[in-house]
This record gives sequence, C-alpha cells and structure tokens, in this order.
Amino acid sequence: MQTIHAIYENGLFRPTDTVELPDPCEVELNIQSRHPTAIRQTTLARLAEIGRSFPANPALPEDLAAQHDHYLYGLPKQP
Repeated sequence: MQTIHAIYENGLFRPTDTVELPDPCEVELNIQSRHPTAIRQTTLARLAEIGRSFPANPALPEDLAAQHDHYLYGLPKQP
C-alpha cells in the first residue's frame, strides 16, 4: 500500500509529489482530511443554507422544539 498526498480542487485530486504508478491504473482512494473541521463546516454551512430557504411558519407554536413530545404524542407539557 502506498500513501499519496494530494490536493482536492475543482473536482480533481492532484498529487503533491510524483506518483509511480503505471498509466492507466485504477486505484482506490480512502480519504483522510488533514483538516477534519473543513468537512464539518461545509456540511453545517449547507444545512444552514437549506434551513434559511424555508420561511418561518407563524402557525406553529413557539415552544414546538421544547415541547415536541406534547405536540407529537399528546404527552403533558414539560416545565
């Protein structure tokens, strides 16, 4: 097994060093980001963008998140 360091940019992986593989050669990539928070921040940014695309619904109760069991299952409201 060989470790190849690369930069992902514009949809392509570009090796940072010379790679000694036959051409053409099929490989399997196991991605391990050197900046693990970059992936998470991108995902959170996407989720935030999706959330902003839905306007607030004034018909929903203001305590919906805190009292979801009450509204979903009819349980008593929690203090």
